[in-house]
Amino acid sequence: MVCSFIIIVLGLLSYHYHKAPLRETPAPYVMAPETFGPDEVASNADVLIVGDEMGVSIGPYINDITTQLSKKLARPLSIYNISSKGESLYRTIERVAALTKVPKILILATGYSELQEDIYPKNKNAIKLNNQNFKFFKNLYIQSLIKLHPNLSRLIFLNEDLKQLTSEIVTMEFDKLTPRRFRSILEKELLLYEIRLEKFLRTLKAQGVNILTVIPPINIEINDLRICEDTNGPEFEEALTKLDTLLSESKTKEAHVLVQSLEKNILANTKFHQLKQEFFEKQGEITKAYDQALQKVAFACEVKSSHPLFVKQLEKISNHQNVDIVNFNEILKQNYTRNPLFISNKVPQSIYYPKLVSELVIKLKQITQLK
Repeated sequence: MVCSFIIIVLGLLSYHYHKAPLRETPAPYVMAPETFGPDEVASNADVLIVGDEMGVSIGPYINDITTQLSKKLARPLSIYNISSKGESLYRTIERVAALTKVPKILILATGYSELQEDIYPKNKNAIKLNNQNFKFFKNLYIQSLIKLHPNLSRLIFLNEDLKQLTSEIVTMEFDKLTPRRFRSILEKELLLYEIRLEKFLRTLKAQGVNILTVIPPINIEINDLRICEDTNGPEFEEALTKLDTLLSESKTKEAHVLVQSLEKNILANTKFHQLKQEFFEKQGEITKAYDQALQKVAFACEVKSSHPLFVKQLEKISNHQNVDIVNFNEILKQNYTRNPLFISNKVPQSIYYPKLVSELVIKLKQITQLK
């Protein structure tokens, strides 16, 4: 009897092992085969720019960068840009992986497009399966085990239907997500982002690639972001409407009293942080206003541009991997309240790009040892 039970269990495990796909993470999606292919021009460039809208926005300045870098060279440096709008880090990594070789200098200009693609399951049973797989994966021992023995992922992860991603990017419908579901996806994607970025940078460095990371600016000018329903209520709505009216009438003393009373009761409400940002701006307390602006973006139940948590991870991991950084976010931050920062959600004002170009040229000269 015991032997029969063992045989059945082993048989089921064997079936699951051979049926389940090999997976590094519990991400419920994979890139469809041949979505990205070799690009000989990209592979043979001296400098390759990859990323999303951040990378795309550098495109018009490539000639200027090339001219400044190539003054003392027999031939101009070739700089090629394969950045694509709406492309998350995951897609960028897959695009680079499809190249026959990676140029010796790679500019990673990303960060505007995380958490904006519809890639997670909607079916209740599929959500439960994926949640369970992430629960397994959050165990650091399990993560280490999968790194050392990738085939074990076939036994560790429950089998789920993986969404095949193509070149078409389907935008996430935030209005169809509960706050709990939104935060769950945010938490999962942050974990995957950290793992992918660390491996990507580490792998490139092992190949002798010099990496330059551009930190994207956070659009703190975006207002009226989607409020998470569980941070709101009729009494809060009424109080926030009153606060909005007081600020529009420049009644800062009354607004200050109301802000203090609300702080004890309202937590993680994007509208409240938006109004506090406005309040501190009127008070001339720019540092506090900027901090509230970041929280306004971070606590919203939708993402329209670069998200503070992903930008923080990008900077942190790049520093940890000793990767050179050009901080475009800092360039715009220095102009906060002085000049308009953005034209649209993901497009900064053109007046900030000469400074970005200048810093890129300095870093690239250091990397190429050009004087």
